Amino acid sequence: METLFILAKRSLIMSLELIAQQQPEVIRAMYRFKNEVFKDNSLTFKEKELIAVAVTAVLKCDECFDLHAQKAMDAGATKDEIRESLTVAMYLAGPSAIVGMPSIKKLLSE
Repeated sequence: METLFILAKRSLIMSLELIAQQQPEVIRAMYRFKNEVFKDNSLTFKEKELIAVAVTAVLKCDECFDLHAQKAMDAGATKDEIRESLTVAMYLAGPSAIVGMPSIKKLLSE
């Protein structure tokens, strides 16, 4: 039996695919914006990905967390840095920022 989380994730992916099919320029614009935002500037790509890790925890998006945590590590971030970014999220949003996210537990347990 599929969990509610898996169903929600599939629904999100299908929604993005539909938008990409129906309004491809919107998706292309979104990715151009993302590429511009994540360029090294005053903050490095790694620092921006660590911010994204904290924000995705607050947003409760496991798939987003996995993506940004991996990108942060690919850019040289350590698990300690990821853990520290999560403590910032937890301070600002309360403990609920990291509760109920299987991907956080999995990453920090490895």
